[in-house]
Amino acid sequence: MMQSLSYRNALIGAVMFHVLIAFMLMYESTSKHPVLMATNNPAHSEEHPTAIQPNNEPIKAVSVNSDEVMKTVNHLKEERLHQQQAEEKRQRMLTQQAEAARLRRVAEQQHLEKLKEESAQIAIKRQKQMEEEQLHLKQLAKQKEAEEKKLAEMKSQQLQMQKQQEQEKNKLVELQKKKAVELARANEAKDAKAKEDLAQKQRAAAEQAAVNAAKSAQMAGEVDKYKALIIGAISRQWILPENANSSMSSQFRIRLAPNGVVLEVSLTRSSGDPILDRSAQSAIYKASPLPVPNDPQTFNLFRDISLTVRPESARG
Repeated sequence: MMQSLSYRNALIGAVMFHVLIAFMLMYESTSKHPVLMATNNPAHSEEHPTAIQPNNEPIKAVSVNSDEVMKTVNHLKEERLHQQQAEEKRQRMLTQQAEAARLRRVAEQQHLEKLKEESAQIAIKRQKQMEEEQLHLKQLAKQKEAEEKKLAEMKSQQLQMQKQQEQEKNKLVELQKKKAVELARANEAKDAKAKEDLAQKQRAAAEQAAVNAAKSAQMAGEVDKYKALIIGAISRQWILPENANSSMSSQFRIRLAPNGVVLEVSLTRSSGDPILDRSAQSAIYKASPLPVPNDPQTFNLFRDISLTVRPESARG
């Protein structure tokens, strides 16, 4: 606004200056060339034949100076217009630059807000992942504790069963001893035939015991044979994880149908590697039906068996 006012004052001063110059020129022209009045005297006319002609010169000079003034005024107006246009253009450029700077600041602020929001989301996601991992670790620890507890209970049950079997065996031995003593006492009162009968019975009992022992040994051999066959069938279906430790082993409790179909598989002792345990359990199911003896009495030993598998058997 101040610049526009100064330009306006300068323009007015320039116009007034040029008008003043024009008036001075007109004054000088009229003073140097006075206008002569026409007379009827021919002689006077002849003496000053050019007295009237100079009257056109000042008028021409004034006209030329007015054109120059107008040109100057128009030139000043054009300069003023150019200056105003330049000023307006500069103002528009400044406004555009200011708007561009404001937009950049807004964009930077929005970018910072977005970065803050993304950082907050990443932090929340990371916190959630940590919580999920901690929960998973707790679940694994709880599962391991339950498995160890179950394994301890099974071991305790096995010890109790072994102790009970030992007690029953001792009772049977004592009973046999007692019967033998009673028979011996009874045989003392009998004749030789009774003694011979008793000897025959004892021999028969011994033979029966030998038969039973042989049958037990045969059954034990069958059990070992079919256990080896079962382990071989499982090993052929076992896909070992990478870098599996050959020294590890997993123990499972397997419930079978008479045709060898696997009904249920439960982990009784973990190898310490959950991936290895799961791969072994999957191999047991894939190997179904497992080879089992046709003899019902022998199969009863395989109806519910405990089996230990190792990676080295799968590697051959």
